[in-house]
Amino acid sequence: MTKFNNKSLTLAYIGIIFSELFWAASFIFTKEALSHYSPFSVVVMRITIATLILFLFCGIRHELDRPTRKEWLLFTIAGIFQPFIYFILEAYGLQITQNPNTASLVLALGPLLSPFIAWLLIREHVTIYTFIGLFVSTTGIAIIVLIGQNLNFNPLGVTLLGLAAITTVLYCICLRKIDARFKPATIVFYIDLTSLMFFIPTWLIFDHSRNIITPSFTPLFSIFILAVFCSVVSYIFFCNAVRFIGVARANAFSNLIPALTPLCVWALDGEMISWNDYLGIFIVILGLFISQRKYT
Repeated sequence: MTKFNNKSLTLAYIGIIFSELFWAASFIFTKEALSHYSPFSVVVMRITIATLILFLFCGIRHELDRPTRKEWLLFTIAGIFQPFIYFILEAYGLQITQNPNTASLVLALGPLLSPFIAWLLIREHVTIYTFIGLFVSTTGIAIIVLIGQNLNFNPLGVTLLGLAAITTVLYCICLRKIDARFKPATIVFYIDLTSLMFFIPTWLIFDHSRNIITPSFTPLFSIFILAVFCSVVSYIFFCNAVRFIGVARANAFSNLIPALTPLCVWALDGEMISWNDYLGIFIVILGLFISQRKYT
């Protein structure tokens, strides 16, 4: 079990809030990158850049501890769950439903299911406050995405998005099982490295012929921003938080993404925020505070 003090716990909470903020803002940069490259090309370039950055960072800090065969297997399983399977399920789920609001609502099932899956697989203790907080924050997401919006509940699309939500929880469980001698940056490096072993062949088989086009600075810069802040910094912060606060309570912060996205769009694009966004954001944050209480 990871030993920690109040300072470490505070830093873990600050880190995971920033990670969710970066992921919420990623919508803007992903949209720009997809204007020039296909989804598979974007994710392959993003993870490749992130892996190179992490390799240099961990190498300079002498943190590249060599995994055992069993640990390599765990890193590989984590990399398969996220980002590999998660990306494919999310991409095809969005393509079928063609509605980001539906995706936000279905992906919110991940945090709701996380206490049950974490208890079933690793016997993680969860208080009643975690369950109440998760339901409250999911209600906030529903207010954001349901009021005044049209949803498309295509059964296949919803199923794919629901499975994507579950892979996120399984990824977090893998993080909890990784030996504490590995630093968070090292963990993210090995997971990204193993995921590339699946992404690159898939890209070469299905997608490469559509992406041999003239490079463009703005989309490439957006991919670089996604790699640094969303695939390196955010995952390091998130990995650290999972170690300190557990799978269920860390996953509760995922509900901040659809809540913070309207704020990020307003800050970066100037798009107005509606009353239901404000109300939903307030309820999501309220539920998040409730979910982090430790004792019944």
